[in-house]
Amino acid sequence: MDKIRKINVFVPGDSSLLNTWSNIPYLLTMTLEQQGYIVTRINIEPNHFFQKFWNNVVFRVLSKFFRNTIYWYDRTLICYIETFIRIWFQNRKYNDADLNLFVSYSFYNLFSSKPNVLLSDWDYETMIKEKRLRNPYFFEKWSIKRQKKIIQRADLVVSLFSSAAEDMRVRYNKSNIVCLGKNVINVFFDREINENEILERKQISNKLLFIGSIKYFEGAKLLIDSYSRLKPLYPLLELVIIGIGKEYFPALPEGVTCYGYLDKGKKQENERYYEELINAKVIINTTPVWAGYSSTIEGMYFYTPVIVSPYSDFVNEFGKELNFGFYCQEFDVLSLKEAIELLFQRNDYQQLCINAREKVKDYTWENYVTKLMTEIYNLH
Repeated sequence: MDKIRKINVFVPGDSSLLNTWSNIPYLLTMTLEQQGYIVTRINIEPNHFFQKFWNNVVFRVLSKFFRNTIYWYDRTLICYIETFIRIWFQNRKYNDADLNLFVSYSFYNLFSSKPNVLLSDWDYETMIKEKRLRNPYFFEKWSIKRQKKIIQRADLVVSLFSSAAEDMRVRYNKSNIVCLGKNVINVFFDREINENEILERKQISNKLLFIGSIKYFEGAKLLIDSYSRLKPLYPLLELVIIGIGKEYFPALPEGVTCYGYLDKGKKQENERYYEELINAKVIINTTPVWAGYSSTIEGMYFYTPVIVSPYSDFVNEFGKELNFGFYCQEFDVLSLKEAIELLFQRNDYQQLCINAREKVKDYTWENYVTKLMTEIYNLH
């Protein structure tokens, strides 16, 4: 295709803010600009009033009758129509772009003759069937059908995960659904990464680290219970939880610190986040089905061994046996306690740290965007 100079990046949120969707839109647009592209950030976030009413009123009623539904406002027909009106308006305003890039699988620029590229993790059907472990409800099928039309019409669909890309390629019978080979780490760290200093800190560390939002509450609770069993054996042991505040736990053992959400866009919180990551002995999240992939690989980037559940995407990427930590095969206190003890007893602990870094050292945004644009230029 012709040379790309201007790119309209459509995001359901403000891509100039680091805390939008796990930092991805911000780092994507920033890297595109660093590589010389002119980027127009277009926010297609739903109407706040409609969204608040649906999620706080309609969704609550709906979830009483349909257990575990994830039919939020952004999945509704109203939002679908509303967002396409917004896309039409923005397309008139910024109609000189060479490419439409959506950080979503739910929309595309129907009003432009330029290529439409969709970037996300997995589609709505996968989210329900594989992450929620159930079949879609009848109203969720409506949203799945709408999303399917979007994906079929897009010029290129990119998934962050190879298994999701392969699955969608088969289900949609569409060859231009791809994974770019390696994932990407959402690092916003403005200092030099000093390997020797980090390894020295980790060697003497007694800190267990958990990073995850409230949806990983059960994984955090299990870790706290395991920590309580280990504390008498390792009196200097500490546990740091980032992403869940202490108000969610009725009582915390001595040595547990809960920071709640730390915003990397705020200097002090950013420094605290990376200070804890660098000082951690191990990063742990053993929540079944999905265990905080992004925070885990970011920990690995900073030489941190891992203890995780053997969820499919992680196993597919890093193998059934890890040389940078352990899988916790059973979601119970004793299994996790045993895995932590094994890690503390390893004589080759520093090698685990180096192996963790080695696995993901190339997962940079610079590399990812270069691969993405190469894939786009290969479009016919």
